[in-house]
Amino acid sequence: MSRVPADQRREQLIEATIELAIREGLAAASVRRIADEANVSLGVVHYCFSSKEALLNAVAESFIKPILNAVNAVLDDHRGTFEEKTFDAFKAFWDHTQTQPGRQLLSYELAAWSIRGDGESARLLYKTYLDAIEQMITEEMGIRGSEGLPTRTLARMVLAVCDGVMLSWLVDHDDEATFDVLQGFIGVLLAVVEQARGAGFVTVAEPQPVS
Repeated sequence: MSRVPADQRREQLIEATIELAIREGLAAASVRRIADEANVSLGVVHYCFSSKEALLNAVAESFIKPILNAVNAVLDDHRGTFEEKTFDAFKAFWDHTQTQPGRQLLSYELAAWSIRGDGESARLLYKTYLDAIEQMITEEMGIRGSEGLPTRTLARMVLAVCDGVMLSWLVDHDDEATFDVLQGFIGVLLAVVEQARGAGFVTVAEPQPVS
């Protein structure tokens, strides 16, 4: 039997942890249960990750990838206006997370579990989210912040609202109300950016014409 590369094995263990925790809760995700879920020995888990905390840190960092892929797929080569880009980005986020409620719930569970300890997984989780959102704001949306309104602040605004909106949706599963809130926030965000642009706090790159 060929040996599985370490990076591939780590990805396997991350996914096994996520699947087990979604199905039975984070408390059920002991190292032994994770090994059983991935169909590997305990030694393999310890070889790939120095501790359960290290494994959960890797799980935290992995959460943004599928969301980012979904949003980037919509924004790649997008030639619409800034307003259209903003709406389509939020719509892609909503469409993806709505189909992955278990992962969204697990992200909250992981953050709460981490905060009760050293908080490292929660910090990694939210730093990964903020870095990705800020990159999207600057590179995909073309926003350049300033001292008056840094792009990191805009990223925190987006993350705070998206977190709250999705937590509410997990409680009531009211699709219409959730989408209404997202649309309302898009309007507020656009107004904030437009006001900041008028005051010289930010600039917004215009879409390039298709050659």
